[in-house]
Amino acid sequence: MNARSPLSGRALWPALLLGTALSGPVAAEVPIRGSLVAEPSPFGSEALRPTTVDPASERPARPASPALRAEPVADEGFAAALRLITADPASIPRPAVVGRGDLEFVLAAYGAQDFRPFWSDASGWTVAGRSLLDRLSRADEDALDPVAYAVPALRDADPALRARADLAASLAAVAYAKHARGGRIEPSRLSKTITPVLDIPAADAVMTALALSPAPGDVLRGFNPPHPGYLALRDKLAEWRGATGSLGAKGGEADPPAKAAAPTEAEIVANMERWRWMPRDLGTRRIEVNVPEYTLRLFDGDRQVHQARVVVGRPKTQTPIFSETMEYVVVNPSWSVPQSILRKEILPKLESDPDYLARHGYQVVRNGDRMSIRQAPGERNALGFIKFMFPNPHAVYIHDTPRRKLFGEAERAFSHGCVRVDKPFDLAEFVLADTGFDRTRLEALIGKGERPIRLARPLPVHIGYFTVVVDETGRLKRFPDIYGHDEKVRTALRQGPSRVAAR
Repeated sequence: MNARSPLSGRALWPALLLGTALSGPVAAEVPIRGSLVAEPSPFGSEALRPTTVDPASERPARPASPALRAEPVADEGFAAALRLITADPASIPRPAVVGRGDLEFVLAAYGAQDFRPFWSDASGWTVAGRSLLDRLSRADEDALDPVAYAVPALRDADPALRARADLAASLAAVAYAKHARGGRIEPSRLSKTITPVLDIPAADAVMTALALSPAPGDVLRGFNPPHPGYLALRDKLAEWRGATGSLGAKGGEADPPAKAAAPTEAEIVANMERWRWMPRDLGTRRIEVNVPEYTLRLFDGDRQVHQARVVVGRPKTQTPIFSETMEYVVVNPSWSVPQSILRKEILPKLESDPDYLARHGYQVVRNGDRMSIRQAPGERNALGFIKFMFPNPHAVYIHDTPRRKLFGEAERAFSHGCVRVDKPFDLAEFVLADTGFDRTRLEALIGKGERPIRLARPLPVHIGYFTVVVDETGRLKRFPDIYGHDEKVRTALRQGPSRVAAR
């Protein structure tokens, strides 16, 4: 195999192409939690786990210069051993989430620096290697499973053992980064209504980021969600474990002692996992809907500018979980009744009440041999006086409703999947702030025919599902798992990672 060929056209590997050193010690040592000892590993040798042994005696000497990384020295034994290993890529153990293309790039990265090591030298792990392995061993802090990132131990300077360990560390780091971005499970397998677009990093992006940093462990942790909601749950997970004793990365089912109403560790972990489904950049101006909370929020930067109650889908007609971009609103919308609602609800009512359509403002629309039902704009329209459109495969949107009494209910799962919003014109005023349509002008359009208005700036809309959140006072809040998504996530995590990101 030509190890360099996958690098063709790659702009993300400047360090290797320019000969930047990648495996030597860094100018400033990176503290780690403990030394590493061996246990059974899925890589077929021995794995690394944290202990309380002081690693100071194993640290390499500091370099004389302040260079980011020292020049990797020729290591013929390591190079020969690694060439032998890479001659048969199919035999190389790798985490399930690391696909063949990822493996090929990692091997090409080693080949691009003449098969020198990334994380070790003849004396053992370098400081950069220790930083990386320390983060892998503490993956449970971010609700990941350290066992999934096991790396063979370095007990001596045997080139073959070191080659396998160095390569395993690179592959484990790629797996960690993919898992941190949501690659442990495939959301759409849990439900057809869960369709976020995951941003799973490729091996080249991961290796480049790690190789160019003096503290690759910190860079690796940065692949986890940066959102305040996730970070707050991560802190609460640490507090929970500190108060009750860790139940392990898989999560426990028992509540903390003397805190029977508090979320379980498994529930916190499930919600942290769903944060991985959110885009890393949520947008400065944005709308966030939390389905189990029955709440919509408007944000302008870090400032919440509006909050409203919402009605969401019933368990049988769930509101989907995804992110899209709002493009326009429609004042005085008409409503084309979906075929599913027509069959299940409208036609049975027609059998007992032939005047049902006329009394509710429905019109029969014929297009050749096909018939559809349309509800004209007006007070009786199921969409109310305004709807907010963010085109998506689920054909759902946010809209007004004539049934405003439902907003007084504590549990508000009544819709066919769309999100009905209280105070819709307050929402519209924010959404259309740059178009010249204020509340007064919008309300003046009521009753004057269907009127679409395009947003001056498309607006991100995130429909999320969080049953456990940390509120503005720092307290954990728990909401009913109305669709059973918590159990689905917990079950998927117990079954192990999918190959969603294996390319």
